[in-house]
Amino acid sequence: MISIKPEIENIINNKFMKKIQTTSTIYDVNPPSIYDNIDERKTNVISADIEPVGYKYLNDDQLLNKVIDIGQDTELNYVLYDIIDDSDKPYVKFLMNNNNNIMKFPNKKATIENNDSDSSSGSDSETDDIIPFIEDNEEDEDDLFNLSSDNDEYDDETFIPEQCSQYLKNNFGITYDNSIDYYKGYVNIEDKVYIFIDTSVINIEIPENKEYSWIIIDEIVNKKSSNNIPICDIVIDMFSNNSDIKYIYTENNDIIEYPICVYICKSEDNNYTNVETTGTLHTSLISDKISHPIFGNITMFSTNSILNDNMYERYSLFTSDANFILHTNFTRTEVEYITDKSCVRFSYNNIECWSVKDISLFSHI
Repeated sequence: MISIKPEIENIINNKFMKKIQTTSTIYDVNPPSIYDNIDERKTNVISADIEPVGYKYLNDDQLLNKVIDIGQDTELNYVLYDIIDDSDKPYVKFLMNNNNNIMKFPNKKATIENNDSDSSSGSDSETDDIIPFIEDNEEDEDDLFNLSSDNDEYDDETFIPEQCSQYLKNNFGITYDNSIDYYKGYVNIEDKVYIFIDTSVINIEIPENKEYSWIIIDEIVNKKSSNNIPICDIVIDMFSNNSDIKYIYTENNDIIEYPICVYICKSEDNNYTNVETTGTLHTSLISDKISHPIFGNITMFSTNSILNDNMYERYSLFTSDANFILHTNFTRTEVEYITDKSCVRFSYNNIECWSVKDISLFSHI
């Protein structure tokens, strides 16, 4: 570790450390690659001291495919996501499930309705397996992309897959009539269709008997795991190579930094450990605060779980304004040289940890 005078260390923090994504994991600091089929965007990550007036995610009709034209054995993956905007900046999280110890998006095979078949055959098939099929020569996709939801002459079943509505109904009991509000389109990868569904406009309750878990971008593209459970490689590649589904943008098309995933800590027998997950959200953060001998009354997080033998409570944490302590044997006097103590990165038993006093910087995942 580096050991220098605290006043010099503070200068280093103010001059250099705030200009990078603050974590031991390597993050993007260069403009992301942009696909040729979308408008050119500004690629500067917004400064942490500039509060965005507004934000957008998948708001452009040209970003994702809309019209479903698939084969009988196409795998449909449901990417349910939610925009969280009650912390320092908005961020997006995705609902995934543990499938044989791999985090994946819920999926099933598509079954296309055959209108020419005998009415008696297939009468026992479930309606949630039916998805509308679109012949290539019936409509011009460019025209379909430009159609507004206010167009009464437009057939919603051509634009919004019935499969999407049936999936929400059968798995979450949601019978929301206006599908155009939550269906954002899909990405097609290796004969697998990833359908994006915005759950922030609907009231979704996660079944307790399912191994669902909300996952954030940092876990997908950087950690590549959640609570030490690996994430599907196809999902990792899909988000890593597509800026439109990876980032939230400001109204001026500037990238909003996404938070890192951290594990909340507690004090136990004069040591620090992570808080085991209970399956329910915290209603208060008072019990999660600790009295640190140097930082005082703080909320403490570790970038990785201190122990790997259980499931732990995960939080999102914005760290772009954090200060770094670069050496291990620091003292209270040295910490006093840090002018902004809202978020401080330090090392505990060779584990990257965070002392946080500003509660707007983090939220429960």
